[in-house]
Amino acid sequence: MPIGATPATKPVTIKQKAILNFGLFFLFLFFYLGAALLQTPALKHIAGLTTLGMPFGLLMSLLIFPVSWIIIIIWFLKAK
Repeated sequence: MPIGATPATKPVTIKQKAILNFGLFFLFLFFYLGAALLQTPALKHIAGLTTLGMPFGLLMSLLIFPVSWIIIIIWFLKAK
């Protein structure tokens, strides 16, 4: 290989793209379902724990949008 040449990169396969896309989807799904489950009467004691000056359930609900934005950014950077 000549000096300054970069090694050939392997093309991204459909399988790798599927793993990335489904992985990001399930990451968001579990976070979203976890936040939703915290709002149920069965878990009201956990949701009522004070975290950063607010109830934990409220914090998880408010974090749904930033987490989804982070996942979207990861998708745009990785899913080429």
